[in-house]
Order: sequence, then C-alpha cells, then structure tokens
Amino acid sequence: MTRTKIRPNLLILGASGGVAQAFLHHLPQHREKFANLILIDKNPKVTKNHYLDHKTLKYKFIKLNVTKENVDTKYTTLLKTKKISIVLDLTDWDTELLFHHTNNQRVSYINTALNSEEKPVFNLVSDIGNYPDKILAPHILCSGMNPGVVNSWVAHAIEHHGKPQSILHFEYDTSHPSKQWRPTITWSKHEFIVEAVRDPSGYMLSKNQLKMLYPNGLTHSQPMKKILHPFWKLPNYPLGLTILHEENITCANKYDVPSRFLYAIDQRTVHQLQTKYNKNKNIHIKDLDLGDNTHHVLDGSDNIGVLLTYQDKRIYYFNSMSNVPMIGTNATYTQVIVGVFAALFTIMYDKLKPQKYFVEDLENTNYQRYVFDNLRVQKYIFAAKKDQLLEYIPEIKIKQNKKYPSLFVR
Repeated sequence: MTRTKIRPNLLILGASGGVAQAFLHHLPQHREKFANLILIDKNPKVTKNHYLDHKTLKYKFIKLNVTKENVDTKYTTLLKTKKISIVLDLTDWDTELLFHHTNNQRVSYINTALNSEEKPVFNLVSDIGNYPDKILAPHILCSGMNPGVVNSWVAHAIEHHGKPQSILHFEYDTSHPSKQWRPTITWSKHEFIVEAVRDPSGYMLSKNQLKMLYPNGLTHSQPMKKILHPFWKLPNYPLGLTILHEENITCANKYDVPSRFLYAIDQRTVHQLQTKYNKNKNIHIKDLDLGDNTHHVLDGSDNIGVLLTYQDKRIYYFNSMSNVPMIGTNATYTQVIVGVFAALFTIMYDKLKPQKYFVEDLENTNYQRYVFDNLRVQKYIFAAKKDQLLEYIPEIKIKQNKKYPSLFVR
C-alpha cells in the first residue's frame, strides 16, 4: 500500500461521545499512523475512561463546544495552529457549519451522519449535495454503519447483480439491559428523538422524489416478519418504524430506485414510547436510557441488513453483532466505527480528488475492502416469490491485492 509520507494530524470532535470512545478503544494499534491526536469535547469524560489506553493514544484534550459564535475564533484557529489534516466529526453538532469551516482550511472532513437543529434530513442532504463553494479537500460524509457501511453493500450488490427494483435498509436492535429494564437506545438519545419524533418521516420513491409521512416515524410502523423470516427464524417478529435516513436519500438519488429504512428496537421500548407519545404528543430525553454497555450491561444484538429486490431474486446483506463480548462499548458503536475507520483509511491511502463523497461514491477505492475485512457480512439470495434459497455466502471476502493489503480493526 502506498502510504502517506507525512503522518497526518487527526482531530476528533465529540471525543467523549460513545462512537468516539469506541473508536479510541481500537485506535492504539494504528496510533503510529498519525502524528498529533487532538480530542475536542465540551465534556472531559473521555480523559477518565478506564477502558482506553491513554498512554499509547498520546493525545491532547481541549475542552470546547463549537458554535456559530466561536467557530472562527476557536475552531478555525485550532485547525490552523495544530496543522490538522483530517477532522473526524463524531458529534451531533451542526454539520453544515463544521463542514464549511473545515473545507475552507483545506482539511479533510469525515462524519457519520448529517445533523441540524433546524433542517430535516432530506433538506440537509440536498443542501450539502448542492454546496456552493469550491471543494478544497476530499471529504467522506455519512460513514458510520447506517448510513455508511450499508451503502457499500448496496454498491457491491449493484456491481455484481445490476440495479435493483428497490432497496430496503432494515435494522433490528434487540439490545436491552440485562437487569432492571428501562426504555433504552444504544446510540444517541437526542438523535433518536430527532429522527423518530421531531422530524417528519418518509421514504424515497425515486431520485429526488420523497414520500412524506406525518407526523413522524414513531407513528408509522409495520410488521417485519415478511422481511426477516426468509433468513432469520424468530418466535416473534418486531414492528419496524419507518425512519427517513441519509442512506435512503443518497442511494435513491444515485441509482434512481425506491429506497426506505425500517428500524426496530426492543419492542417494550417501542410500546412504551408510542404510549407516551399518544398521550403527550412528545418524547423527552429523560424518557430514555443510553445503553452503552458499560454503566448498564446489555444483552441482545444489533442486526443490520439491506434487501435488494430484483425481478427474479431477492438479495440480502446482513451483519449481526452481539453486545455480550464487547468490552468498554456496545455492538452498535462497534459497527459504526468500522465505517469510521474505513473512511479514515480511504482518505489516507486512496488518491481521492477534492470533492464530497458519500459511501456509495467510493466504488473504485479500498473502502469496501476495509468493511468486509472487519465485519462478518452474510449474503443470501432467494427466489423472487418464494423463500427458496438460491445461494448463501456466510462471509463476504474481497480478493486480496498485494498492492493494497488489509488493515484490520481489532
């Protein structure tokens, strides 16, 4: 692999969040690939995380909350003085603000999702896609698990089987506290409320064609048995919430096909939240616990897949990750950081032109290799109208290339 001659300086925004701490948990094995490591957060919690190898990470922590008021005086100045090469934005802060100021400094920007307190996701994707200023560095957007890794599965399927009639992203997160059950989310309570409650829901009919669902995703659910039953036998199948996600929008816009996302979690949590919403017409942060698998140990797993429907077949890509073997983090965060590392390595080792990339735009890079090297992704091919299994691949692997050896996240 042609490696960067000068080790980049890496800045992580939101370093005390769950994704960032999971990323830092796995970074020591790759720490020598970077020069300076700068951690930014408004909360210094990361500095006290006893699951992290602080000595090997050798970072500088700066307490800071980046806002419109201080983005020039604090954030931009920091990028200049620390000579930052790559920013990992693992926050729920304003994406457009951070992207604009990072790009203007010719610094590469990576995030896992698009965030705004003012705009719904469809408008965010559109505005980022039509960003008016010149792009001065390569940037990879929405590279978590979903959005992110799942889009590389879609690209892989289309490369091998052609364009499908439709794309369905789905997730069934069965995670729950092993003791003293409470309604629990495994990633971000704030962002769950934004996606499932605050913003209207919907799905993509085709390129730039959105079907809106009001008032929100929490009020629009459907049984998932028909989707899951062919490859996953369960005593009971969940109701999935229709949530409008970045991957639906970007895949529909790139391939001009219908795309939607169904999201299921522990059904006791869904039932309690729907009951509260029907009564109060709102859900609050206090109504949920964050299941990070440290303060409260989790049972269950996060199960994420994509179903591509063709005229003669149905193709599933599927990954399941259990919370039980995870130390210092949970399954959901671990899935997300595979997308983070894949984007980071792609920025570092592929010769990307200065432009914005969503994951499905990275077909001719090593992004897919990093994904399939670090996640067990199963592939099922069923007949179009019957649950007849035509082909099963227990673990997708891409043929190795001596010029581009694997990079593992362990």
